[in-house]
Amino acid sequence: MRFEKTHLADIDGDGNEEIMTIEPFHGNTIHVYKLKDGKYEVDYTYPNEIDFAHALVGTHLTGKPCFVAGIRRVNCEAFVLTYEDGDYKVTTIETGIGPANLDVVHHHGREFVFAANHTKNEAAIYEVKED
Repeated sequence: MRFEKTHLADIDGDGNEEIMTIEPFHGNTIHVYKLKDGKYEVDYTYPNEIDFAHALVGTHLTGKPCFVAGIRRVNCEAFVLTYEDGDYKVTTIETGIGPANLDVVHHHGREFVFAANHTKNEAAIYEVKED
């Protein structure tokens, strides 16, 4: 038996939800699966070295569908993955934090990423602003 964390979001706007996974559970690989010819296939693999991937959310930020994910070891990063101009784009939120959990909150026209940052021993709130 194998367990994987997953989340769904239509980040490329094609009308079908993509699936983000951490493989294996708490693993060292993050994939995005896209529906192709009636089945889901790997369409993207996060390129950075990771160990103990731990958190992910399918959501939207600044009007764009995205995934927000966190890695507990190595660079200990939190990042946002979007699909822009026909390619996946990674935007780092912060490194050295090792998020154990993440969530996104939309409140009165403002957007926030909440993080339980294990490595920094903190609860953090990041306000999202458009460039």
